[in-house]
Amino acid sequence: MHSKIVLCLSEKEDEVLDKQIAMLKERNHAEVVRLGADEARDFLDSCESEVLFISDNKELLETAVNKGIATNEPQKMRESYAKAMEMLKALGMT
Repeated sequence: MHSKIVLCLSEKEDEVLDKQIAMLKERNHAEVVRLGADEARDFLDSCESEVLFISDNKELLETAVNKGIATNEPQKMRESYAKAMEMLKALGMT
């Protein structure tokens, strides 16, 4: 369970990503924080392990992984969503 979801994105958020972040926020009862790259570097230096760090910055993701922080990438989240929607369509759900 994640107490905080930290977003550090250089790309613009889209509807799919927004939906997934909202779902994660609700499921984990977590606070969502949006940070710029410099703020995220400072945050990672002192953050707790209950954080989910979502970023499209490979360097920051690597730093988070090395500190034992859960991570995810927006592109992988979109791909996962697309697969789930395909599965639902295959089952006849819309």
